[in-house]
Amino acid sequence: MDRRDFLKAGSVAAVMTTGALGAKAATKAKTTDAEIGRYAPTSLTPEYYFDKDKQLVENPEQRFAFSKCFGCFNVCGARVSIDNKTDKVLRAVGNPYTLTNNAGQPFTMEMPPKEAMIQLSAVSGLSQSNRATLCGRGNAVPDAFEDKHRVTQCLKRVGKRGENRWQSISYEQLLKEVIEGGDLFGEGKVEGLRAIHDNPALANPKYPDFGPVKNQLLVSTSSEQGARADFLHRFVKECWGTPNIGNKDSYCGHQQVAGCALGCFDAVDEMALPQVDYEETKFAIFIGTNPGLSGNGLNVGSRRLAKARSDRPDFKYVVVDPILRSLTSEVDNSQGEWLPIISGGDTALMFAMMQYIINHDRYRRAYLEAPSQACADAIGEINYTNATYLVVKESGHPLYNQFLTAEACGLGDAEVKMVIDKASGQLVTGESDKPAELFYKGKLAIGNGVELQVETAFSLLKQRVNGYSMRLLSERCGISMAKIEELAKEFTSHGRSVAIETCTGCNASDGGQFTFAMIMLGTLVGAHNAKGGMMHMGGVGYAAMYDIYDGPLYNLMDFEHTSLTGFNAERSGDYEQSHEYQQKVAKGIDPYPAEQPWNNTFVQDNSGELLVAHANKNPFQFKAWITWATNPIYGCSGLQDQVEDSIKDPKQLGLIIALDPYINETNVLADYIVPDSLQYEQWANSRMWGSEFVGDVACVPVVASRNVKTAQGNDVNMEQFLIDISKAIGLPGMGEKAFKDLEGRDLPIHEPADFYVPLFANIAHTGSVLPSPTEEDIAFTSVDRVLPLFKARLKPEELGPTAYMLTRGGRYERVDERYEGEFFNPMMRMDTQFQVYNESLARVKDSYSGQFNDGQPVYDVDRFWDGSAVRQLWKVNEYPFNLSTFKLHLRSPYSVALPRITALGETNYIHLHEDDAAKFDIKDGDRAQVLSPKGKHIEGIVQADKTVARNTIVVGMGYGHWCFGASDLEIDGQVIPGIPSRGTGICPNPFNIVDPSRKGASLYRDRTFGSTARHGVPVAIRKV
Repeated sequence: MDRRDFLKAGSVAAVMTTGALGAKAATKAKTTDAEIGRYAPTSLTPEYYFDKDKQLVENPEQRFAFSKCFGCFNVCGARVSIDNKTDKVLRAVGNPYTLTNNAGQPFTMEMPPKEAMIQLSAVSGLSQSNRATLCGRGNAVPDAFEDKHRVTQCLKRVGKRGENRWQSISYEQLLKEVIEGGDLFGEGKVEGLRAIHDNPALANPKYPDFGPVKNQLLVSTSSEQGARADFLHRFVKECWGTPNIGNKDSYCGHQQVAGCALGCFDAVDEMALPQVDYEETKFAIFIGTNPGLSGNGLNVGSRRLAKARSDRPDFKYVVVDPILRSLTSEVDNSQGEWLPIISGGDTALMFAMMQYIINHDRYRRAYLEAPSQACADAIGEINYTNATYLVVKESGHPLYNQFLTAEACGLGDAEVKMVIDKASGQLVTGESDKPAELFYKGKLAIGNGVELQVETAFSLLKQRVNGYSMRLLSERCGISMAKIEELAKEFTSHGRSVAIETCTGCNASDGGQFTFAMIMLGTLVGAHNAKGGMMHMGGVGYAAMYDIYDGPLYNLMDFEHTSLTGFNAERSGDYEQSHEYQQKVAKGIDPYPAEQPWNNTFVQDNSGELLVAHANKNPFQFKAWITWATNPIYGCSGLQDQVEDSIKDPKQLGLIIALDPYINETNVLADYIVPDSLQYEQWANSRMWGSEFVGDVACVPVVASRNVKTAQGNDVNMEQFLIDISKAIGLPGMGEKAFKDLEGRDLPIHEPADFYVPLFANIAHTGSVLPSPTEEDIAFTSVDRVLPLFKARLKPEELGPTAYMLTRGGRYERVDERYEGEFFNPMMRMDTQFQVYNESLARVKDSYSGQFNDGQPVYDVDRFWDGSAVRQLWKVNEYPFNLSTFKLHLRSPYSVALPRITALGETNYIHLHEDDAAKFDIKDGDRAQVLSPKGKHIEGIVQADKTVARNTIVVGMGYGHWCFGASDLEIDGQVIPGIPSRGTGICPNPFNIVDPSRKGASLYRDRTFGSTARHGVPVAIRKV
């Protein structure tokens, strides 16, 4: 049956709306070609239609399956239609069981898949109330599968690294060469993976604390792929045993996640990233992001925003960003307003707002006065803070800048903190169920004749935010004092029903401090976990809530792990435990500053910093590098010219292996490329960023891989390569006896299914065990095609619940009641003590100065690692602008491979305010160069108007590729021409600044967490 015959059979009824027209169409026997051309001139054949009795009739030429979307890092659930003849995905749309795809409440897992499809159709009468969509990027993802630049065979470089010339080789030859090494390229001997792993010697005797030679394997990865990333981490840490694994998070925006956590936990190594409760929020601030355009559920966020704007006249929001993006109007600001801010001025705005709120008593006093959960319960709050805790300010005391403890007062242990009872003025423990003093500063008798200078955390915060004039803070952020006051008043005029949200757009050198202060704003009004406030459980999956690798059926980590010793080369850990520090102390030398920066807050695993360590030969150079699904040379700000020469030289880095379906700007430097599978060909299980309920998308390969196969007939991909490497070298955790079931029976991992099938079974049996699906469920969702793989690996009683999960495309915890009184349902809450003073941070020393960090947010000018001010080196008269970058709506570094996305815009622009442009005789449409103090520039087309903050230059991301199909690719002497549309525009990352206060190669860093910073940096402009 061809497409038109199928349409004529009645599918038009499925796309008609309800009502008289729909009823008439449903009863028509035939649909003419002219009508088809009118209603759907280029439409694809539907996967099913409804007959005159409104019964669903499947298209025999197609099949239907659930999968995941990896068009971006949100990872939404997807449902796909597949052509049975060609095995191609024809269309991708949303999964109706997942929150990230739906405008309304997602369907319950109890609803059969066929019934779910009926509910999505016009015959259900529900029309557009729940359409289960993907965004434009997700719709375009199928384009990638037939891309002529996709790698589907094993490749070995010909010529020098980076020339993009390759020869195809068998998988078995590739394995032999990378494992055993040899003179592989006529350039001298290359050390193979076996020799690197089996060498027990120290990598560098000068730095013995960085471990043995096996630590000279570097692995770079994407941490956003859920179970696939977990599988790679298993290989790196438990099987091979190296701490040197790098990801993209720490050069993307990780300092903001870690900074938010400073306000949520008494720790320096946690993560948090709140999002707006669109359904009830009265006023929301989006800073460094735009609702529905980046992060936190790109697909569902814009729909929830639209619904809030259309249905709720009491909803207002402000977007604080250097550039006006879509979904916010410059003209109509009745509900949504754009507030331009100078790039890098975000912390100044937070401080200015806190100053106004505290000085004008517009904070939630009763909430802040509660020192314990018991007190919070008594006053109707759901959480509490440490605002009333007493901080010791007696210089020289062991507890200086720490909380006064019950132990120090002879009233309990060191874990219990002290407060002053509000009613009596007496010193009591923080376990009191009565309100405590919010403001106290002075000497306090703690017993035995001892007096200490103490101050409450909130009193310290008031002093901190008043340490700068409102005028100074206003000038720094470029927002008038009157507007700041207006913003602060609005934020404190709606009780708890306010929120503030960010996403990777505030990455100056104080990005961590900014988000610490941002969380503090929510704390001042008690917005955390509140109805209409800030929701902290978005994007939480089963791996975060349960130990899905340790039962309830299979213990996938139960094997003898390879020992992992040594700091990672990025220097994550306590500097004072290092060999360098101890040697300096032994010699009587001041141990500060360290030779290189240390990350003694959050372990960043920054691929960029690990490559910088390699370029500096400190603590050593890597012998081998495996890169999977990542592109730091393109994506890491400032990195390329710092490290590229040391990567290109085989004498400095002997072996580079890329696992990827595409040749990008990083893996073009590889020696070998192992083709990885694309998303619909993969086994996958992942959290969904933006989902407010705990849930995972789970999928099996729904189409056959286009990649070559092994001699055993398995598809070549990342997992198979790591399995076969491990088996050949003799690493534990792969091959025979790779893990155990709960009865202690040893089980193998010889192919990806051996790992993912028991993992899926664990998830299906976690908590309440899922039921079994019907035969119709299994056939309708095409799970029958993979069921034999599950039957071969699971016990009969385990099969049903696991298959049930696959017939719904994952597992999703149901929350029927969103709220419990004035707060979120407990399943949607992050119950914690919110931090006005982070004691753990105050215990951490800076590796340059040796001084302890402050326990509260700090406002400061941008500084290098050595503490010198950036603007002292690069003056405003030389570099009058601050740089900002932003994520475009659909274009991303990876969507360049999707023609329907690249067709939307052939270039990005250099954005600046028209008045600033006029100073340099530049107007809209001119070509100009943006100049970096690094001595580099980028050149592009200027867009000059009023939609950019003054004194700021803004460039969108995702353009300016020189690989990824933009350049010619040669395989076996045949040239595949580059696609010009992939190379248009500019990429701002390579030209961005680094840190001249560091020795050798460097990156510009966040001063609290060590993540790469890229915003607020000085730049200049000149007309071309």
